[in-house]
Amino acid sequence: MRTLFFTIMVFLCLSTVASAELSVEDLEKIRQIVNEAEVRLEKRITETEVRLEKHFADRFTDQSKRLDFHATLIITLIGTLIAFVGVPLVLIAYQQNRRIQQDDTIKAQATEIQALREKFESLEKLLS
Repeated sequence: MRTLFFTIMVFLCLSTVASAELSVEDLEKIRQIVNEAEVRLEKRITETEVRLEKHFADRFTDQSKRLDFHATLIITLIGTLIAFVGVPLVLIAYQQNRRIQQDDTIKAQATEIQALREKFESLEKLLS
């Protein structure tokens, strides 16, 4: 058991020395791997940004279309309300104006009839 323990300890000591020695080629390989990973990561980030910008642009366009539709709908409803309320009011005002004119005409004619009646009575008295 002791021999196994010492053997493992020796291998561990030797392995730390072996892993601590990095050659220039090893460093270049590590640098290349890191650079490739960085390039891939930048590419993924750029693709994600493009997708997000497109998604937000599409959402903004959809919201803008909805807002335009609702604005048009509100304007149409206001116009319809004005038509349903305004047209009868205009007709009522026109009829009222015509009635007032007819009343004035009737009063003028009644006054003229009364004047002619008085004239007729006075002429009748003169002739009798």
